[in-house]
Amino acid sequence: MTVLKTSFKSIVPDKVTTPAKFFLVGSFINGFANGIMNVVTQLWLMTLGFNSLELSSIIIMNTVGAFLFTLPAGILADRYGKRKMAMIGFFLFSIGQSIILTSTSFEMLSLGWLINGLGNGCTMVLGPIYSSLFDREDMDRAFGLQNFLNIMASSMGSLMGFIPPLLVERYGFSLQSSYFTMRATGTAFFFISTPFYIMVLRGLTEPEIRKGARFNLRSKSVVAKFSLLNTIQNIAFGFFALFPYYVNTKFGVKSDALGALYSASTFVQAGANIVAPKVSKRIGTLKTISAALGLCTPFWFMFAFAPDFTWLSALYILRLSISSLCNPLIPSLFYRLLYQDEKATANSITNMASMGSNIVGPRLAGYLMQDISLDTPLLLGPGLYVLYSTSFYLLLRNEKEKTS
Repeated sequence: MTVLKTSFKSIVPDKVTTPAKFFLVGSFINGFANGIMNVVTQLWLMTLGFNSLELSSIIIMNTVGAFLFTLPAGILADRYGKRKMAMIGFFLFSIGQSIILTSTSFEMLSLGWLINGLGNGCTMVLGPIYSSLFDREDMDRAFGLQNFLNIMASSMGSLMGFIPPLLVERYGFSLQSSYFTMRATGTAFFFISTPFYIMVLRGLTEPEIRKGARFNLRSKSVVAKFSLLNTIQNIAFGFFALFPYYVNTKFGVKSDALGALYSASTFVQAGANIVAPKVSKRIGTLKTISAALGLCTPFWFMFAFAPDFTWLSALYILRLSISSLCNPLIPSLFYRLLYQDEKATANSITNMASMGSNIVGPRLAGYLMQDISLDTPLLLGPGLYVLYSTSFYLLLRNEKEKTS
Protein backbone atom coordinates (compact mmCIF):
# COMPACT_ATOMS: atom_id res chain seq x y z
CA MET A 1 0.00 0.00 0.00
CA THR A 2 2.87 2.37 0.85
CA VAL A 3 4.54 1.62 -2.50
CA LEU A 4 1.29 2.30 -4.38
CA LYS A 5 0.77 5.54 -2.49
CA THR A 6 4.32 6.66 -3.22
CA SER A 7 3.95 5.71 -6.91
CA PHE A 8 0.68 7.61 -7.22
CA LYS A 9 2.30 10.70 -5.68
CA SER A 10 4.88 10.58 -8.47
CA ILE A 11 2.20 11.53 -11.02
CA VAL A 12 0.42 14.14 -8.89
CA PRO A 13 1.58 17.70 -9.66
CA ASP A 14 2.74 19.85 -6.76
CA LYS A 15 -0.27 22.14 -7.23
CA VAL A 16 -3.71 20.95 -8.36
CA THR A 17 -6.13 23.87 -8.44
CA THR A 18 -9.91 23.65 -7.99
CA PRO A 19 -10.58 24.05 -11.75
CA ALA A 20 -8.08 21.24 -12.40
CA LYS A 21 -9.94 19.03 -9.91
CA PHE A 22 -13.26 19.72 -11.65
CA PHE A 23 -11.64 18.89 -14.98
CA LEU A 24 -10.28 15.61 -13.64
CA VAL A 25 -13.69 14.62 -12.21
CA GLY A 26 -15.30 15.31 -15.58
CA SER A 27 -12.55 13.37 -17.30
CA PHE A 28 -13.03 10.43 -14.92
CA ILE A 29 -16.77 10.22 -15.60
CA ASN A 30 -16.12 10.60 -19.32
CA GLY A 31 -13.60 7.76 -19.14
CA PHE A 32 -16.18 5.53 -17.46
CA ALA A 33 -18.61 6.26 -20.29
CA ASN A 34 -15.93 5.49 -22.87
CA GLY A 35 -15.23 2.17 -21.19
CA ILE A 36 -18.86 1.15 -21.63
CA MET A 37 -19.00 2.39 -25.22
CA ASN A 38 -15.82 0.61 -26.28
CA VAL A 39 -17.19 -2.74 -25.17
CA VAL A 40 -20.73 -2.64 -26.54
CA THR A 41 -20.96 -0.23 -29.49
CA GLN A 42 -19.61 -2.42 -32.30
CA LEU A 43 -21.36 -5.51 -30.91
CA TRP A 44 -24.63 -3.54 -30.88
CA LEU A 45 -24.11 -2.47 -34.50
CA MET A 46 -23.37 -6.09 -35.46
CA THR A 47 -26.75 -7.16 -34.05
CA LEU A 48 -28.30 -4.65 -36.45
CA GLY A 49 -26.78 -6.63 -39.32
CA PHE A 50 -23.80 -4.48 -40.32
CA ASN A 51 -20.61 -6.10 -41.68
CA SER A 52 -17.02 -4.87 -41.24
CA LEU A 53 -17.17 -2.45 -44.19
CA GLU A 54 -20.45 -0.95 -43.02
CA LEU A 55 -19.20 -0.77 -39.43
CA SER A 56 -16.07 1.07 -40.47
CA SER A 57 -18.11 3.39 -42.70
CA ILE A 58 -20.42 4.37 -39.83
CA ILE A 59 -17.67 4.79 -37.26
CA ILE A 60 -15.38 6.89 -39.44
CA MET A 61 -18.15 9.47 -39.88
CA ASN A 62 -17.22 10.62 -36.38
CA THR A 63 -13.70 11.15 -37.68
CA VAL A 64 -14.97 12.91 -40.80
CA GLY A 65 -16.93 15.38 -38.66
CA ALA A 66 -13.95 16.05 -36.42
CA PHE A 67 -11.70 16.41 -39.47
CA LEU A 68 -13.98 19.07 -40.97
CA PHE A 69 -14.39 21.09 -37.77
CA THR A 70 -11.18 20.68 -35.78
CA LEU A 71 -9.00 23.25 -37.57
CA PRO A 72 -11.67 26.00 -37.81
CA ALA A 73 -12.57 25.38 -34.17
CA GLY A 74 -8.95 25.66 -33.04
CA ILE A 75 -8.34 28.90 -34.94
CA LEU A 76 -11.59 30.41 -33.69
CA ALA A 77 -10.83 29.27 -30.13
CA ASP A 78 -7.49 31.11 -30.13
CA ARG A 79 -9.23 34.23 -31.51
CA TYR A 80 -12.60 34.27 -29.75
CA GLY A 81 -12.05 32.05 -26.72
CA LYS A 82 -11.82 28.34 -25.94
CA ARG A 83 -14.87 28.57 -23.68
CA LYS A 84 -17.26 29.33 -26.55
CA MET A 85 -15.95 26.56 -28.77
CA ALA A 86 -16.17 23.97 -26.00
CA MET A 87 -19.80 24.89 -25.32
CA ILE A 88 -20.66 24.59 -29.02
CA GLY A 89 -18.96 21.19 -28.98
CA PHE A 90 -21.04 19.95 -26.05
CA PHE A 91 -24.22 21.07 -27.83
CA LEU A 92 -23.35 19.30 -31.11
CA PHE A 93 -22.27 16.17 -29.26
CA SER A 94 -25.65 16.04 -27.49
CA ILE A 95 -27.48 16.17 -30.82
CA GLY A 96 -25.29 13.46 -32.33
CA GLN A 97 -25.76 11.09 -29.40
CA SER A 98 -29.53 11.62 -29.47
CA ILE A 99 -29.69 10.67 -33.15
CA ILE A 100 -27.57 7.54 -32.57
CA LEU A 101 -29.83 6.34 -29.76
CA THR A 102 -33.01 6.81 -31.80
CA SER A 103 -31.85 5.30 -35.11
CA THR A 104 -31.17 1.90 -36.64
CA SER A 105 -30.62 2.73 -40.32
CA PHE A 106 -27.18 3.07 -41.88
CA GLU A 107 -27.92 6.62 -43.06
CA MET A 108 -29.17 8.02 -39.75
CA LEU A 109 -26.48 6.32 -37.69
CA SER A 110 -23.88 7.78 -40.05
CA LEU A 111 -25.44 11.23 -39.61
CA GLY A 112 -25.40 10.84 -35.82
CA TRP A 113 -21.73 9.90 -35.82
CA LEU A 114 -20.97 12.80 -38.19
CA ILE A 115 -22.58 15.38 -35.87
CA ASN A 116 -20.89 13.68 -32.94
CA GLY A 117 -17.59 14.25 -34.74
CA LEU A 118 -18.35 17.93 -35.30
CA GLY A 119 -18.81 18.26 -31.54
CA ASN A 120 -15.56 16.41 -30.89
CA GLY A 121 -13.83 18.81 -33.26
CA CYS A 122 -14.87 21.70 -31.03
CA THR A 123 -13.99 19.99 -27.77
CA MET A 124 -10.41 19.41 -28.93
CA VAL A 125 -9.77 22.67 -27.06
CA LEU A 126 -10.10 20.78 -23.77
CA GLY A 127 -6.52 19.51 -24.09
CA PRO A 128 -5.01 23.01 -24.31
CA ILE A 129 -7.34 24.14 -21.51
CA TYR A 130 -6.10 21.35 -19.25
CA SER A 131 -2.47 22.13 -20.04
CA SER A 132 -3.05 25.78 -19.08
CA LEU A 133 -4.07 24.72 -15.56
CA PHE A 134 -0.52 23.57 -14.68
CA ASP A 135 3.02 24.94 -14.69
CA ARG A 136 5.32 23.79 -17.48
CA GLU A 137 7.51 21.70 -15.17
CA ASP A 138 4.42 19.82 -13.93
CA MET A 139 3.16 18.91 -17.40
CA ASP A 140 4.38 15.28 -17.50
CA ARG A 141 2.79 14.58 -14.12
CA ALA A 142 -0.41 16.48 -15.00
CA PHE A 143 -1.05 14.36 -18.07
CA GLY A 144 0.10 11.26 -16.22
CA LEU A 145 -2.52 11.93 -13.54
CA GLN A 146 -5.27 12.57 -16.08
CA ASN A 147 -4.44 9.41 -18.01
CA PHE A 148 -4.23 7.36 -14.81
CA LEU A 149 -7.71 8.45 -13.69
CA ASN A 150 -9.10 8.02 -17.21
CA ILE A 151 -7.70 4.51 -17.39
CA MET A 152 -9.13 3.47 -14.03
CA ALA A 153 -12.52 4.87 -15.02
CA SER A 154 -12.38 3.10 -18.37
CA SER A 155 -11.57 -0.14 -16.56
CA MET A 156 -14.69 0.21 -14.45
CA GLY A 157 -16.75 1.00 -17.54
CA SER A 158 -15.36 -2.02 -19.41
CA LEU A 159 -16.60 -4.31 -16.65
CA MET A 160 -20.11 -3.24 -17.59
CA GLY A 161 -19.65 -5.65 -20.50
CA PHE A 162 -20.70 -8.41 -18.11
CA ILE A 163 -24.18 -6.89 -17.83
CA PRO A 164 -25.61 -7.66 -21.33
CA PRO A 165 -25.28 -11.46 -20.93
CA LEU A 166 -26.98 -11.18 -17.53
CA LEU A 167 -29.81 -9.14 -19.04
CA VAL A 168 -30.28 -11.84 -21.68
CA GLU A 169 -30.09 -14.85 -19.34
CA ARG A 170 -31.99 -13.56 -16.31
CA TYR A 171 -34.35 -10.88 -17.57
CA GLY A 172 -35.27 -12.02 -21.07
CA PHE A 173 -33.63 -9.17 -23.00
CA SER A 174 -32.63 -9.80 -26.59
CA LEU A 175 -28.92 -9.49 -27.32
CA GLN A 176 -29.61 -6.34 -29.33
CA SER A 177 -31.66 -4.66 -26.61
CA SER A 178 -29.10 -5.55 -23.93
CA TYR A 179 -26.29 -3.91 -25.90
CA PHE A 180 -28.49 -0.91 -26.64
CA THR A 181 -29.31 -0.51 -22.94
CA MET A 182 -25.65 -0.34 -22.03
CA ARG A 183 -24.88 2.09 -24.83
CA ALA A 184 -27.66 4.35 -23.58
CA THR A 185 -26.18 4.09 -20.08
CA GLY A 186 -22.78 5.16 -21.42
CA THR A 187 -24.39 8.15 -23.16
CA ALA A 188 -26.03 9.18 -19.88
CA PHE A 189 -22.63 9.29 -18.19
CA PHE A 190 -21.29 11.50 -20.97
CA PHE A 191 -24.02 14.00 -20.14
CA ILE A 192 -23.23 13.73 -16.41
CA SER A 193 -19.59 14.66 -17.07
CA THR A 194 -20.46 17.86 -18.97
CA PRO A 195 -21.32 20.12 -15.96
CA PHE A 196 -17.86 19.53 -14.47
CA TYR A 197 -16.21 20.79 -17.65
CA ILE A 198 -18.59 23.75 -17.69
CA MET A 199 -17.48 24.70 -14.15
CA VAL A 200 -13.90 24.79 -15.42
CA LEU A 201 -14.90 26.92 -18.41
CA ARG A 202 -16.77 29.44 -16.24
CA GLY A 203 -13.62 30.26 -14.27
CA LEU A 204 -11.24 30.06 -17.21
CA THR A 205 -8.80 32.94 -17.60
CA GLU A 206 -7.88 33.20 -21.26
CA PRO A 207 -5.17 35.23 -23.00
CA GLU A 208 -6.28 38.55 -24.48
CA ILE A 209 -8.62 37.70 -27.31
CA ARG A 210 -7.66 39.15 -30.67
CA LYS A 211 -10.27 40.25 -33.16
CA GLY A 212 -10.71 38.38 -36.39
CA ALA A 213 -9.88 34.82 -37.30
CA ARG A 214 -6.28 35.51 -38.37
CA PHE A 215 -4.15 32.38 -38.46
CA ASN A 216 -1.64 32.36 -35.57
CA LEU A 217 1.07 29.73 -35.58
CA ARG A 218 4.74 30.30 -34.86
CA SER A 219 5.79 26.70 -34.22
CA LYS A 220 5.05 25.50 -37.75
CA SER A 221 7.86 22.94 -37.79
CA VAL A 222 6.63 21.27 -34.60
CA VAL A 223 3.06 21.10 -35.85
CA ALA A 224 4.06 19.72 -39.27
CA LYS A 225 6.15 16.98 -37.67
CA PHE A 226 3.46 15.91 -35.19
CA SER A 227 0.90 15.93 -38.01
CA LEU A 228 3.04 13.55 -40.07
CA LEU A 229 3.65 11.31 -37.06
CA ASN A 230 -0.05 11.19 -36.21
CA THR A 231 -0.85 10.24 -39.81
CA ILE A 232 1.55 7.30 -39.78
CA GLN A 233 0.31 6.13 -36.39
CA ASN A 234 -3.39 6.22 -37.17
CA ILE A 235 -3.12 4.41 -40.50
CA ALA A 236 -1.18 1.70 -38.67
CA PHE A 237 -3.68 1.75 -35.82
CA GLY A 238 -6.77 1.25 -38.01
CA PHE A 239 -7.03 -2.39 -36.97
CA PHE A 240 -7.72 -1.53 -33.34
CA ALA A 241 -10.76 0.53 -34.36
CA LEU A 242 -12.33 -2.80 -35.39
CA PHE A 243 -10.87 -4.94 -32.60
CA PRO A 244 -14.29 -5.95 -31.14
CA TYR A 245 -15.41 -7.02 -34.63
CA TYR A 246 -12.18 -8.98 -35.10
CA VAL A 247 -12.36 -10.99 -31.87
CA ASN A 248 -16.11 -11.61 -32.24
CA THR A 249 -15.70 -12.91 -35.81
CA LYS A 250 -12.55 -14.98 -35.20
CA PHE A 251 -13.14 -16.30 -31.67
CA GLY A 252 -16.86 -15.67 -31.01
CA VAL A 253 -16.03 -13.27 -28.16
CA LYS A 254 -18.94 -11.34 -26.62
CA SER A 255 -19.09 -8.26 -24.40
CA ASP A 256 -18.27 -10.06 -21.13
CA ALA A 257 -14.92 -11.48 -22.26
CA LEU A 258 -14.09 -8.32 -24.19
CA GLY A 259 -14.95 -6.20 -21.16
CA ALA A 260 -12.72 -8.36 -18.96
CA LEU A 261 -9.80 -7.87 -21.37
CA TYR A 262 -10.31 -4.12 -21.56
CA SER A 263 -10.60 -3.89 -17.79
CA ALA A 264 -7.43 -5.92 -17.18
CA SER A 265 -5.53 -3.95 -19.79
CA THR A 266 -6.47 -0.64 -18.18
CA PHE A 267 -4.66 -1.63 -14.97
CA VAL A 268 -1.56 -2.18 -17.06
CA GLN A 269 -2.06 1.25 -18.63
CA ALA A 270 -2.49 2.81 -15.21
CA GLY A 271 0.80 1.33 -14.05
CA ALA A 272 2.52 2.60 -17.20
CA ASN A 273 1.22 6.11 -16.53
CA ILE A 274 2.75 6.01 -13.04
CA VAL A 275 6.09 4.77 -14.36
CA ALA A 276 6.27 7.02 -17.45
CA PRO A 277 7.21 10.32 -15.70
CA LYS A 278 9.95 8.51 -13.74
CA VAL A 279 11.45 6.94 -16.87
CA SER A 280 11.11 10.24 -18.72
CA LYS A 281 12.94 12.09 -15.97
CA ARG A 282 15.82 9.61 -16.14
CA ILE A 283 16.38 9.16 -19.90
CA GLY A 284 14.35 11.99 -21.41
CA THR A 285 10.80 12.29 -22.75
CA LEU A 286 11.63 11.80 -26.42
CA LYS A 287 13.85 8.75 -25.88
CA THR A 288 11.20 7.14 -23.67
CA ILE A 289 8.51 7.63 -26.30
CA SER A 290 10.61 6.30 -29.20
CA ALA A 291 11.84 3.27 -27.24
CA ALA A 292 8.36 2.32 -26.05
CA LEU A 293 6.89 2.57 -29.54
CA GLY A 294 9.59 0.36 -30.98
CA LEU A 295 9.56 -2.27 -28.23
CA CYS A 296 5.79 -2.86 -28.38
CA THR A 297 5.82 -3.70 -32.10
CA PRO A 298 6.90 -7.40 -31.96
CA PHE A 299 3.91 -8.30 -29.77
CA TRP A 300 1.61 -6.70 -32.33
CA PHE A 301 3.11 -8.91 -35.09
CA MET A 302 2.22 -11.98 -33.03
CA PHE A 303 -1.53 -11.17 -32.90
CA ALA A 304 -2.22 -12.93 -36.20
CA PHE A 305 -0.70 -16.19 -34.93
CA ALA A 306 -2.56 -16.35 -31.60
CA PRO A 307 -4.41 -19.71 -31.47
CA ASP A 308 -7.20 -18.47 -29.20
CA PHE A 309 -8.53 -15.43 -27.34
CA THR A 310 -6.49 -16.21 -24.21
CA TRP A 311 -3.20 -15.99 -26.11
CA LEU A 312 -4.38 -12.92 -27.98
CA SER A 313 -5.30 -11.27 -24.69
CA ALA A 314 -1.84 -11.94 -23.25
CA LEU A 315 -0.18 -10.41 -26.32
CA TYR A 316 -2.60 -7.47 -26.23
CA ILE A 317 -1.71 -6.68 -22.61
CA LEU A 318 2.03 -7.08 -23.18
CA ARG A 319 1.94 -4.68 -26.14
CA LEU A 320 -0.19 -2.23 -24.21
CA SER A 321 2.02 -2.31 -21.10
CA ILE A 322 4.92 -0.95 -23.16
CA SER A 323 3.13 1.41 -25.55
CA SER A 324 1.16 3.04 -22.74
CA LEU A 325 4.33 4.71 -21.46
CA CYS A 326 3.75 7.16 -24.31
CA ASN A 327 0.21 8.17 -23.33
CA PRO A 328 1.06 11.03 -20.92
CA LEU A 329 4.40 11.88 -22.52
CA ILE A 330 3.35 12.63 -26.11
CA PRO A 331 0.83 15.41 -25.28
CA SER A 332 3.16 16.74 -22.57
CA LEU A 333 6.05 17.00 -25.06
CA PHE A 334 3.80 18.53 -27.71
CA TYR A 335 2.49 21.33 -25.47
CA ARG A 336 5.96 22.10 -24.12
CA LEU A 337 7.14 22.73 -27.67
CA LEU A 338 4.42 25.36 -28.24
CA TYR A 339 3.71 28.95 -27.19
CA GLN A 340 0.65 29.46 -24.99
CA ASP A 341 -1.34 31.55 -27.50
CA GLU A 342 -1.02 29.02 -30.33
CA LYS A 343 -1.88 25.81 -28.49
CA ALA A 344 -5.50 25.49 -29.63
CA THR A 345 -4.62 26.20 -33.26
CA ALA A 346 -1.67 23.82 -33.20
CA ASN A 347 -3.71 21.14 -31.44
CA SER A 348 -6.43 21.51 -34.06
CA ILE A 349 -4.02 21.08 -36.96
CA THR A 350 -2.42 17.95 -35.55
CA ASN A 351 -5.79 16.53 -34.64
CA MET A 352 -7.07 17.27 -38.13
CA ALA A 353 -4.17 15.24 -39.50
CA SER A 354 -5.12 12.49 -37.06
CA MET A 355 -8.74 12.60 -38.15
CA GLY A 356 -7.81 12.45 -41.82
CA SER A 357 -5.68 9.36 -41.28
CA ASN A 358 -8.34 7.91 -38.97
CA ILE A 359 -10.71 8.01 -41.93
CA VAL A 360 -8.22 5.97 -43.96
CA GLY A 361 -7.08 3.55 -41.23
CA PRO A 362 -10.34 1.87 -40.14
CA ARG A 363 -11.71 1.92 -43.68
CA LEU A 364 -8.56 0.21 -44.98
CA ALA A 365 -8.70 -2.32 -42.14
CA GLY A 366 -12.37 -3.03 -42.88
CA TYR A 367 -11.61 -3.58 -46.56
CA LEU A 368 -8.67 -5.89 -45.82
CA MET A 369 -10.72 -7.92 -43.33
CA GLN A 370 -13.68 -8.24 -45.68
CA ASP A 371 -12.01 -8.86 -49.06
CA ILE A 372 -8.57 -10.33 -48.32
CA SER A 373 -8.10 -11.84 -44.86
CA LEU A 374 -9.20 -11.10 -41.32
CA ASP A 375 -5.54 -11.07 -40.23
CA THR A 376 -4.10 -8.92 -43.03
CA PRO A 377 -4.22 -5.60 -41.04
CA LEU A 378 -2.10 -7.31 -38.35
CA LEU A 379 0.76 -7.60 -40.80
CA LEU A 380 0.50 -4.09 -42.26
CA GLY A 381 0.09 -2.14 -39.00
CA PRO A 382 3.24 -3.24 -37.13
CA GLY A 383 5.39 -2.46 -40.17
CA LEU A 384 4.15 1.11 -40.18
CA TYR A 385 4.71 1.30 -36.42
CA VAL A 386 8.42 0.61 -36.90
CA LEU A 387 8.51 3.63 -39.19
CA TYR A 388 6.51 5.63 -36.63
CA SER A 389 8.83 4.93 -33.69
CA THR A 390 11.98 5.69 -35.73
CA SER A 391 10.55 8.88 -37.19
CA PHE A 392 9.45 10.15 -33.78
CA TYR A 393 13.01 10.41 -32.54
CA LEU A 394 14.63 11.57 -35.79
CA LEU A 395 12.11 14.35 -36.41
CA LEU A 396 11.91 15.81 -32.90
CA ARG A 397 15.40 15.41 -31.44
CA ASN A 398 16.45 18.98 -32.34
CA GLU A 399 13.23 20.78 -31.29
CA LYS A 400 13.54 23.07 -28.24
CA GLU A 401 10.97 23.65 -25.52
CA LYS A 402 9.35 27.10 -25.37
CA THR A 403 9.93 29.16 -22.25
CA SER A 404 6.82 31.35 -22.54
